[in-house]
Amino acid sequence: MSNTMRALLTGTGALRAASVPVPVATADQLLIRVAAVSFNNADLDADASADGVERVAGYEFSGEVIAAGDDAGAGLVGQRVMGTAPSAFAEYVVAHRRHVVPVPGAVPATEAAALPVALFTEHGALTVAGLRPGESVLVTATSSALGLIGAQVARVLGAGRVLGSTRSPGKRALLERAGVDVALCADGADLADEVLAATRGAGAEVVLDHIGGAMLAVAIESAALAGRVVSVGRLGGAEATIDLFALARRRVGVHSVSYGFAVPAVIGEQLDALGPVVLPAVADGRISATVDSVYPFGEADTARQRLRGGAAEGKVVLTLE
Repeated sequence: MSNTMRALLTGTGALRAASVPVPVATADQLLIRVAAVSFNNADLDADASADGVERVAGYEFSGEVIAAGDDAGAGLVGQRVMGTAPSAFAEYVVAHRRHVVPVPGAVPATEAAALPVALFTEHGALTVAGLRPGESVLVTATSSALGLIGAQVARVLGAGRVLGSTRSPGKRALLERAGVDVALCADGADLADEVLAATRGAGAEVVLDHIGGAMLAVAIESAALAGRVVSVGRLGGAEATIDLFALARRRVGVHSVSYGFAVPAVIGEQLDALGPVVLPAVADGRISATVDSVYPFGEADTARQRLRGGAAEGKVVLTLE
């Protein structure tokens, strides 16, 4: 193996291909030969770093473990894994041993690279909501990569009825393929009216809000009495104004999830929780990533523009195989 590798750098403009040193797995890290990587919305905003320093981009991947640090154990060496780690857009990446899971069954590398972040985020959100079998779930921005997985995970966890929303009438079929029972096409405050009409005035017992901003108040109005709203995404902004009287009247609980790399145990716990139910559902096809398109590693900027343009249905993936 060479001492250098291909990587995509970000920080001063468009993604730039470069040759950089191959990282070394130490302590509790694994060294993974990357097979595929996928874009997330955070990758669209990573062009300019505060200090102007270029860094290897990306944080979601699939590949094969080829080495382990002294404290990581050798159990995963030789296995196909999928996971998350900074600097993933390269031929090799080092990841904390708790930040990867074996690829379930025969899932191809391109699909596996599109799964980890959405799986642990959506499962984590539904766990925080305390979803009980038979309850109804509303997933906002269901046509997003997170939302598509959220709808499927909700179904696997026993949701009685899954409602999904999109601003585009042309994406209703996409929502239905993801297992949504009721695909709503509504923007802004109209969504609450549509949800109440679809539930005969009851509202959804659990709401996963991937939009944030002004839509958080709409998510609360869409919830059932004593329902639970979980703020997952901030596509519409990080600040929200809500009517506290409306919150009290409906006795709605509002929660929020966000998972970062600061404390390895946080993501580790979320990935561990996928083992009993979610990963088997991936293996047998009840949960699958929606991959919009796959590009060669050298066409990263074209791939990123596909995601930035808003027309992508699901994940945009780069392959290194």
